[in-house]
Amino acid sequence: MISLVNDALPVAEGSGSKGLDSLSASSILQGVDAVEVSSLPLIWQQIAARNVAVGHSDPDFLVAMAQLFYTKATDRSPEVFQQKGFQQSPDFQSFYANGARKTLDFFGHDFVQSAYPDFDLALETARAQDGAERVVAFVRAVFNELGYDLPASFYWMLLCPIERDSIHEARPMFFDPQMQGVKRAYDACLHGFNVTAMLMLVQSRASEQGLLIQHGCGCDHSLAQLIPGKAKLSFEFESAQGRKKALTAYLWRCWNEYLLFPLGVHAHSLAL
Repeated sequence: MISLVNDALPVAEGSGSKGLDSLSASSILQGVDAVEVSSLPLIWQQIAARNVAVGHSDPDFLVAMAQLFYTKATDRSPEVFQQKGFQQSPDFQSFYANGARKTLDFFGHDFVQSAYPDFDLALETARAQDGAERVVAFVRAVFNELGYDLPASFYWMLLCPIERDSIHEARPMFFDPQMQGVKRAYDACLHGFNVTAMLMLVQSRASEQGLLIQHGCGCDHSLAQLIPGKAKLSFEFESAQGRKKALTAYLWRCWNEYLLFPLGVHAHSLAL
């Protein structure tokens, strides 16, 4: 068992360690001059009003995260935008504000229930014939544990090897014509695995099917057989609170990675 010791979600001023111990819609916005829900992309206003079908276990917390993210990406975030040098940089502020809005718009729609995969259909239409059922089985196991608390792209990213000639085929996502429409979201979901607890959970479920997720710095993504043979990883969250911390940190990381994706430098000639 591995517990998450540190997460990337900012803690409101004056909340001390309490912000880490009690994650709620009110606690993460405590002491923050947060933007109003009406300032968020329309999909988030619809989520807040329960006008769209979202399966997340705590929609109010999700909306509060969106408020905090958009706040931190605008000039309301003093530790960034009120630092000397950034105050007179409209291009910098515009990049973050526009990027945050695009990020939230994408992930807001990604939390709508209709965006999630149909696992039976995914298996039925799989291109790979060398273990697609194993991939679907482990992703279904992850979904059964994490459900709608993570966005749909997380599960589509885990499933994407079944759309290749082989589930073990590596693909450079940044350059692969087949992945141009999804590369930004998939790459963000993969880099979110810097939250170790989330990586360990997914790897443990993959190992039950004899698989291991690999993601190289060259923006490739593949599944490979575990070596040696039948070795398995075992991981469970230590508590419900530990689970929520990990999910929150993972989602926050994904949003940051999605926002910053246009700044990435990728070389076609590097085999990483």
